Amino acid sequence: MKTPQLLQGVILILLMCMINQSYAQLVRNFPLNSKFGMLKSYSYPQFKIDKEKEIMIMGVGGQIRDTDNRIIMPGMLNKTGYIRYQVDSMGLVYRIWFLTPEEVTLAREEAKLLEQQNPQKKFSIPFFQ
Repeated sequence: MKTPQLLQGVILILLMCMINQSYAQLVRNFPLNSKFGMLKSYSYPQFKIDKEKEIMIMGVGGQIRDTDNRIIMPGMLNKTGYIRYQVDSMGLVYRIWFLTPEEVTLAREEAKLLEQQNPQKKFSIPFFQ
């Protein structure tokens, strides 16, 4: 009588492990107009991004997401690193995503291909779409 319960418990544990592993392998999709950069320093609402010449300002309602895609409140930001970011029509940053090491390598490959194919940088290669 205990054998079916044991078998059900083992199957349940295996299913939970499989679900956990499949979730960890999901790739985030980034908008085509997002830019790759390195967040050098921050003092909300000001951000210093390596590719931009001046200090960037975060717009109203801006979002910052960590490597696990969780929202970080802008006032609670406490790290620097490689990011993808979007700028609105006013030149204000309104979305920032911190990248995982795998996403950083993909973004670097995208930048290399973009330079080879289009030196004017008028479009983005949809690696993440």
